[in-house]
Formats: sequence, structure tokens, C-alpha cells
Amino acid sequence: MPERRGSLAGIVGPAVFALVVIVLTMLQYGFMVGIGWSPVGVSDVPWPSALALGPFGWLQVLNFVFFGLMLILFAGGLQQGVAAGGRFSWVGPGLLVLAGIALVFLAFKTDPHGSAETYTWHGYIHLIAFLMLGVSFLLSLLFLWRRMARDPLWRGYGPYSLVSAVVALLLFFVPGQIAVYLFFAVLLVWVEVVAIHLRSVADGAGSRRSPRVR
Repeated sequence: MPERRGSLAGIVGPAVFALVVIVLTMLQYGFMVGIGWSPVGVSDVPWPSALALGPFGWLQVLNFVFFGLMLILFAGGLQQGVAAGGRFSWVGPGLLVLAGIALVFLAFKTDPHGSAETYTWHGYIHLIAFLMLGVSFLLSLLFLWRRMARDPLWRGYGPYSLVSAVVALLLFFVPGQIAVYLFFAVLLVWVEVVAIHLRSVADGAGSRRSPRVR
């Protein structure tokens, strides 16, 4: 059942991603500070991407790929679990799939300094993938806001998606590492919360009046 698989992927994916990032940040704290990262202040060292450059960096590479695949499955679950609201109702889940693909491409390692004048070829791929991730994820929340608002089982989650998109966008332009933490937290928590509700929908927590997309 796509809704069940999608909800499980949405619950497991961000939780594993956050756990690995936290553990790697602690294990590689000395390395990260050594290349110029600041855990609080402004820094041109891209976190959490630069974790892939450390002695246990292969774990972060796998972490990006795993979360990307989970996000793609989660998007498929939303496509089936939220009632169609029009011709372009597929755009929200489709953009989430694009975000998942971007996460997979983040496996190409970043350069240690985001403001470097000369990027490596894999650094360019990582940068493009990161930009694609941010744009596609935030746009998906806006499209899902409209789609969820039309479904009685999801109506309360529409405004939540809109608020999450706006808050994440504002945080993206705030300098300092704390804003980066909050940016990722907003998006990861959104996936968790929506995935948990998708699970209840998949378990039959109410009758659906609008047709699903099949």
C-alpha cells in the first residue's frame, strides 16, 4: 500500500538523517572546527554537508542517499494519501520527488568552504543539488498547502505546510549557524508530522469523500 510505505519512509527518513548528523557532528567536532566551522556564529563551512569530508564522512554520504530515497517514497505516499484537488495536484508530491533526487546528488562531496572562488567539479554538483533541494522542497509545501486544504482529512495540515514554508524561507536568509539548525529542523519536523498523519489515513482513520489519484 503506497500510503503505508510512504508514511514509514517519512517517519524513518528524517529521524535517521537527524541522528546521523548529530552523532557525526559530535564525533567530528574537532575536524569541523579545524576547517573553520563555527557551531554558533557565521561560517562559510557548509554544515551538514562538510561532515562528509571528515574521517567518518562516508556515513554522511550514505545519509544523504538514504534520506533522498525515503523522501521519494514519502512523496509517493502523499500522492495517494491526499485527495486530488485539480489538474496540477500532482505538482506538490512531484516537487518532493525532485527534492529527494537532489538529496541523492548531495552524495557528491562539497568543498570545505562555500565561498571558495574555485569549486571542484563535485563541489559544483553538490551546490546545484543543494539549491535544487531548497527550491523544490519549499515550493512543494506551497502546492501541498492548497491540495491539503481541499481534503477534509488534511485541512489542518495545509496551513501548517504554508507556515513551515514561510518560516524556513525566512531562516534561509538569517546569518549564523543557529538559523541553519532551525531551517533543517522545520523541514525535518514537517516530514515527520505529515508522515505520522499519513499513517493514520492509511490505517483508515476516517472515510474519504474525495477521490484519490491512482
